[in-house]
Amino acid sequence: MTLEEAIADLKQRIQAVSPDAVIRVLRASAEEASIRAYAKADDETAIKDATRETTFEMLTSDGLDVQVIFYDIATSLPPEE
Repeated sequence: MTLEEAIADLKQRIQAVSPDAVIRVLRASAEEASIRAYAKADDETAIKDATRETTFEMLTSDGLDVQVIFYDIATSLPPEE
């Protein structure tokens, strides 16, 4: 799996549980990225549950370090793309 495939997969998982989430991606290297999910506070647990196991599997199986970080959109506005 490539980093781009991993990011696409995780973005899809986030959108499935929080369709209104605003997602920003920061790539650190060819194997590292962070996905920032800005969504309603009520969606935090669902987002974490939808991505936790997958990110661990990506790290251990594919060597891809992709972190999903949740932000409450009511208190932290997403930066411009």
